[in-house]
Amino acid sequence: MPRRKKSGSNEEGKNPLVSEIWEEMQKMKPEKVRLDQVYLDPNNPRLEVLKREPIPDERVTEPGVQQGCLEHLKELKKSGIKDLVESIRTSGFCTIDRVVLKKLDKDKYIVVEGNRRVASLKILDEEHKKGRVTVPENILNGIQEFWALVYEGERPDIAWIVQGFRHAPEAIIDWEDFSKAKFFAELEKTGRTATEIAKMFNVRPRADVSNLIRSYNGFQQAKGDEDYGDQLIPSDHFGFFSKVIFPRIELRDKWLDWSSNKRKFRNTESLNKFSSWIVDGKITITPETRDYLPKLLFQPDYEDILERFEEEKGLTIQQCSGWIKAKEPKPVPSPDIPGIIVDLKRMKDKIDMLPLRPIKRLEKTSEEKEQKEQILTLLNEMVEALNDQITMLSTE
Repeated sequence: MPRRKKSGSNEEGKNPLVSEIWEEMQKMKPEKVRLDQVYLDPNNPRLEVLKREPIPDERVTEPGVQQGCLEHLKELKKSGIKDLVESIRTSGFCTIDRVVLKKLDKDKYIVVEGNRRVASLKILDEEHKKGRVTVPENILNGIQEFWALVYEGERPDIAWIVQGFRHAPEAIIDWEDFSKAKFFAELEKTGRTATEIAKMFNVRPRADVSNLIRSYNGFQQAKGDEDYGDQLIPSDHFGFFSKVIFPRIELRDKWLDWSSNKRKFRNTESLNKFSSWIVDGKITITPETRDYLPKLLFQPDYEDILERFEEEKGLTIQQCSGWIKAKEPKPVPSPDIPGIIVDLKRMKDKIDMLPLRPIKRLEKTSEEKEQKEQILTLLNEMVEALNDQITMLSTE
């Protein structure tokens, strides 16, 4: 009996997405290149570059673009450039795990994968030429000319494919959230669904990919704001979208009116206000912001606090959360049922032990008559109260 083909797999049972990527990886051949022929990729998936649109290939070789990319890599968190430069200076450039390049023209190449390593080579070569360090000749030769893999295919998204394939699933987990979000969002543009991307790189839970893609698009929209966009920094502020806005449906859909089809917020006025709170330091990337901001925005009981929050400079969400907690109704404590039973037994015993005969003879003075009347009134009120309680307890 023939074996049934598994859903979402090819005849060999392999993931078709991985098989397709593997075919592209075969379109690479080893080639020896000079360092001065190689240009850094300013659109690299792992770069948190503060720009609003990709840099076209024809501008990649411009000195200003290359210098900006190099400087940004030096400053980028977790880039490890300094350690990598020192390692190459003392031990040489190891090409077992080769840099991947793509031709810009007949004698110029752009980095597909290996931006950090190429940047380190360029930094070390420049430091040697300026006499700031002295690199041994055998190591210097391996820096200025080295073996790389040159991609000869036609896929425009090859940088995203190669980096994800070579880094996933282990190393991609260590990328900054913004870098992962940017990588997934660009890969989605090639026609992949969030579920396919999650499976491709073994991301769990799967919803994390969707959240990062939405957050990336929302953050990019916020960066386009002419008042506050330039002040939003990916490494510092991306979490406001991935950890505050998108996990809360009220903020995402009700307040900012997120459109899943257009991948943007339709309420730009609220988005501008949110960006201003970020820039002014009124909110933080904490569960406190995520939990108390919806209360401020949507619960009428806290309108006065919201008004102060919006108008008073320097007033933070932490201060407002304290005021909200003070106004929140206190929880009703659970009744002490065993204690109630004990009290009722004591009350019954007291009533059973009432000296009714002596009380009945309270007729000598007006004061005694009044006391007798009070006791009778209280007993009647207790009967009424008991009947009410019995009725309530008996009603389902």
